[in-house]
Amino acid sequence: MTLQLRPNGPDEYGVRVGEIVKYAAMALGIVVVGTLAFIWLVCRVDIAQGEFVPLLKKTGQNITNADVLAPSIEFKGPQFEVLTEGRHFRNPYRWHWSKPLTATVIEKNHVGVLTRRYGEPLALGQIVVANDEQKGILAAHRTPGRYYLNRWKYDVEIHPMVRIEPGFRGVVTRLVGKIPADSNLFVVAAGERGTQPFLLGAGTYPEYSNPYVYKITPVDVRSHKFEMAGAYGVTFPSKNGFDIKVEGTIEWAPDTEKLPELFVKYVDEEDLKRSGGIDNIQRKVILPFARSYFRIIGGRHRAVDYITGDTRILVQDQVKQRLQEACEAEGIVIRAFVIRATEPPMPIRVQYERREIARREIDRFAKEIETEIGGIVLDDGRESYDPRGLPVREGGRLAKVIQERRKDRETKLGAVRADVAVRVRGAERYQAVEVTKGQRDLEVARIMLEAAKDRAAKTLAEGTAAADVTVMKHQAEAEAVKAKISAFGTGDKYAQYQLIVKFAPSVRRILSNTDGLFARLFERFANLKTTGGE
Repeated sequence: MTLQLRPNGPDEYGVRVGEIVKYAAMALGIVVVGTLAFIWLVCRVDIAQGEFVPLLKKTGQNITNADVLAPSIEFKGPQFEVLTEGRHFRNPYRWHWSKPLTATVIEKNHVGVLTRRYGEPLALGQIVVANDEQKGILAAHRTPGRYYLNRWKYDVEIHPMVRIEPGFRGVVTRLVGKIPADSNLFVVAAGERGTQPFLLGAGTYPEYSNPYVYKITPVDVRSHKFEMAGAYGVTFPSKNGFDIKVEGTIEWAPDTEKLPELFVKYVDEEDLKRSGGIDNIQRKVILPFARSYFRIIGGRHRAVDYITGDTRILVQDQVKQRLQEACEAEGIVIRAFVIRATEPPMPIRVQYERREIARREIDRFAKEIETEIGGIVLDDGRESYDPRGLPVREGGRLAKVIQERRKDRETKLGAVRADVAVRVRGAERYQAVEVTKGQRDLEVARIMLEAAKDRAAKTLAEGTAAADVTVMKHQAEAEAVKAKISAFGTGDKYAQYQLIVKFAPSVRRILSNTDGLFARLFERFANLKTTGGE
């Protein structure tokens, strides 16, 4: 049977070919679009910078209970592989992933210590892993940087790098390694478990920063001062049984060649926290040695000898030498030792001070006497005496001063006598001159007195004549005025006349009421005409 299709019409069953092709193309397009949408929306894994995603496989062979991670990709469970930053596509049917995790960032001056979470367990007593097949702490460290560490694979701890400051040395204690052949040694061979025979100088050491492998203890190797005072002072019996108290200062420093052994012997954790290991060395090594040598060497001398400086310096030097020898064997360098104060018993000290003060005063007074009055003159080795029975002295400062002052007095007396004679002669000459001058001035004054009397008589005569003329002149003027007043009758009228004569030529116009005093003055002259005005 042959089926023939018609291009535009239905076949014998009523189906059109064009519709079949159209629907097939639509179905194919839907499948393609759906597949792409599924891949983009469901299978796409976008991871930002600094993040990662661990993977968990859903299909495959089962892992054992001892396994933490899938041995390979054929097993289901947590995988070794992680997806780092970028865009990835995974089938959600086969894979499971969580939200992106932040990458581990190890900052500057820090290291990362890894703990492997898979593998064979460690042997008994083992602290770090010995190979790649064991789980546990890794001896190797991670330097500063960014790491995409699978959390199913590793745990990470971040620790600061070991840093040794200038003036310090680092004592290295290895916490893992081969057990020392001789367990009685304070310092083991390099690489064995225990305190190492070398030190770390100033600097940064990332290779010694794993706290599970190394313990680094910084120790101050600079000079230190130990004050032997108070509770650390020294008291010892003197030769005659009196207690002597001594205070001193010891300058010391650790010997870097023997520092590891010194550290193991005397430094503990409590002392490290309290003083950095210095206090134990001072109290357990230096102080016992100093006290023992003070008792041995200082007990050889009397208590009174410690008041003077010589004995104290002698004891100081001997104790310093013995202390240097003993501490050198322990790894301590004694650089200086000074006795600052010694305190003998009070009765001895007071008695000695009084005796010493009296002796020094006697010497001082004797020297002052000899300086002042001179030394005694010796005659054939015997002292010389004057007739009064007093010792003859010479060369004293006082005798020289007396002689000098006598000479100076005679010199000054001679100068004064000469000055007095000169002044007396000068005074006599001055007296004669002044007397002569006074007599002359007296005669001149007498002459001038006579002349003055004559001038006074002349002036008196002239004044009397002038006074008479003035009197007569005023009398004549008074007579004239008297005659004028007589002509007017009274003095008031004459005064009114004089007022009018003086005042009238200057008046041009008068503004006043008729009742005022001023108007009545000119009332009777109202109609009088004057020349040049009203």
